[in-house]
Amino acid sequence: MTAPGPVAAWRGKAADGWRAVRDALRHPGRAVRAHREGVVRTARVAVACALAWEVAVVLLGEDEQPVLAPLAALLTVQLTVFRTLAQGLRQFGGVMLGALAALGLLRLAGANFATIGLAVGVCLGLGKLLRLGEQATEVPVTVLLVLSTGAPYAPVRIWDTLVGVASGVLVNLVAAPPTYVGHAADRSARVAHRLADIAHDTARGLREGWDERTSDGWLRRVETAARELDRAREAAVQAEEGIRLNPRRLRQGTDPAVALGPLGEGLTCLGHVCDQLGSVLRGLDDLARGERQFPREAEALSDARERVRPIGDVLEAVGDALDVLARIQRDRVREAGHTDDLTAALERGREHHAAAAKTLCRTDQGPAVWSLHGSIMDETQQILHELDPRHGPHPAALHPQPLRLAAPRRESPGHSEEPRSPAS
Repeated sequence: MTAPGPVAAWRGKAADGWRAVRDALRHPGRAVRAHREGVVRTARVAVACALAWEVAVVLLGEDEQPVLAPLAALLTVQLTVFRTLAQGLRQFGGVMLGALAALGLLRLAGANFATIGLAVGVCLGLGKLLRLGEQATEVPVTVLLVLSTGAPYAPVRIWDTLVGVASGVLVNLVAAPPTYVGHAADRSARVAHRLADIAHDTARGLREGWDERTSDGWLRRVETAARELDRAREAAVQAEEGIRLNPRRLRQGTDPAVALGPLGEGLTCLGHVCDQLGSVLRGLDDLARGERQFPREAEALSDARERVRPIGDVLEAVGDALDVLARIQRDRVREAGHTDDLTAALERGREHHAAAAKTLCRTDQGPAVWSLHGSIMDETQQILHELDPRHGPHPAALHPQPLRLAAPRRESPGHSEEPRSPAS
């Protein structure tokens, strides 16, 4: 299947855009709800620009036509309060640096092609050195504006920028954007559900039979889940920014560690599970293709596939556990019932894992099959350990009380001892 040409791709995007516009005109309420945050942010930007214009006119007079004040407000308003404040500080710093550089050049050498070229080059370098980011261009832009209009414009440029930045920050503080914690939690839950679906479908395939086309589909789905996991991590970073300096969080008294700690730990857990599940599926795909010195004879290959069939029961339990983890991440409530459901699913997985180990160790195939069986057993056991709410490495994401318990000791026959609590 060949990729569509640029003209066909452009027509497809144009058709999608026209359908989106038509649906928005037919159902404006639904469109506003679907893009509520974008609409609210647009309204914040519009109010900030209007406020910046009016304040600049009052301070500088109508003759100045302070169009750069709304422009500064437009560039300042961001998705989060913290990012808005950081953007405003970088922008104002860039303008101040550019104004001072331009005034110095006018005093020393005047405005000509040599000073302009030198000023632009030096100011771009200073902007990057000071880590102004995208606002590094504010420095040479201010230099060019001041050099072209004269020294009296420098304070006007500074005041325009200050008014615009202040207006953007003020509007974002009064109409504070959301913390995005719920959005990040939904992203994380979506990843857990996606991995759970892959585990369930793989379990069904191992029981009913699979070929290389099926295993290739599993691998592609794991790659999609990995990309979804990256987007969930980006959403978590956005939530971390969104909760800092946010008036909503201050009014609600939300502790950032409580709100974001389980989310970050859950994403770490899902990252490990995604890698381990991908290793299992890559081994199954190699087996289906007869690679890595796996048997190619029909009878031997069928026997090797039949030996890994009990792994399907383990993956079925893994999928159930991941569904519980998705519920924990989405609801952001770690109740004892969640832990009980998770523990029950993992206990089933361990029982099936022990039964599968007995089946897989009885093989007369070559070393390649032994290596595959051992790898699958190790990776599935590690998944069960990752999801363990009591003895695993991520109790903060999975347990109602984020406390890692000591691993249970193996008792010798005929000897029993009551387990001690962590506090003892």
